[in-house]
Amino acid sequence: MFDYTEAMEGLICDIAARCPEFAHIDPDRIIVAYTQTRSPGAHGMYASVHPLRFEDGKRTTKKRGRTYVMPEVRVDGTEVLYFIYFALPRFADLDFQTKMVTVFHELYHIAPSFNGDIRRFPGKNYAHGRSRKRYNERVQALADNYMAVEGSDRTTAFLRMSFDELRKRYGGAAGRRVKPPRPQPAQVDKPVG
Repeated sequence: MFDYTEAMEGLICDIAARCPEFAHIDPDRIIVAYTQTRSPGAHGMYASVHPLRFEDGKRTTKKRGRTYVMPEVRVDGTEVLYFIYFALPRFADLDFQTKMVTVFHELYHIAPSFNGDIRRFPGKNYAHGRSRKRYNERVQALADNYMAVEGSDRTTAFLRMSFDELRKRYGGAAGRRVKPPRPQPAQVDKPVG
């Protein structure tokens, strides 16, 4: 059985080790998982990153006058700051280049301070900046640079196969499937008396 999320973890570790732009990423503080797509085809979400902190790495935020807190997630005593999801089989059935750009797109969302927040750009389109096209050009260049590094073809070999090809070769394909925690309303202590 091919473990897709384990292979993605290996790829993320290699990218963090070999690419200076991603040296801030600590793969031990990221959970890689998959979400199952209901419809076949290339339309829809391919991947997503879920930060486990709010703006500037804060644990709480206020919305409409109410305070929310993000539950803490720990694995073997280490606090997890991000979940990265890949939509299967949709992601696995993309062409190789699109898969690589998607991986770099999601990793580039991680804040340079690695504080559990996303990378924020000025203005209302803070997730991608003023131009999504420029964001995508940037991650395309980063993916191309990584692919030029000797040995990267070994960590990306599985991305050259479709989901069905992986299942046929390995007798099946699966991975980690977990739900991300959601912000919870903060407990407000009621006055005594």
